[in-house]
Amino acid sequence: MDIVLVAKLATNLENHLERYQKLVNFLDMEKKYLLNLNLEGLSMTSQAKEELGRDIQSGINLLINSLSDVALMLGLPINPHPTLAEVANLCPSPYANKINDMSITLTRLKNVILRENEVNRQFVQQALNLVNGSINALTGADQIKGDGYRQDGTKDQGVKKSRPTKLSKEV
Repeated sequence: MDIVLVAKLATNLENHLERYQKLVNFLDMEKKYLLNLNLEGLSMTSQAKEELGRDIQSGINLLINSLSDVALMLGLPINPHPTLAEVANLCPSPYANKINDMSITLTRLKNVILRENEVNRQFVQQALNLVNGSINALTGADQIKGDGYRQDGTKDQGVKKSRPTKLSKEV
């Protein structure tokens, strides 16, 4: 067994986990910036996330290559790629435990990232709703309600049918 290939896989997994942990940190920063409506911080975080996304993608390619090399060495098929657990089961003891632990950590980090992304998406949607509501209140667009009829077909006298106020560029 070529321990160098297994060690390379373990190193690529460690690097991959570090990138995912950085992404979790960026998502946490993004959440704080969203809550504080810090547009400059959001912009910087967005750029950093884009760069990290490219790093993650290149890391995935390295990881797949390492996984394929180890799978071939262990006699496992590479199409489809074996799971890290399958590879770990055939690796020598210190690497088997390390690969299993990293596989569990990777799964946990992916779940954290999915949750954080969803939370941040909800914050963005709430902020957009707040902005839209504020613009509607400022322009009077919130006073226009349908065509002036209730659901039962009778005329609704309480509906104000004024046009929204246009804001100048300076506002």
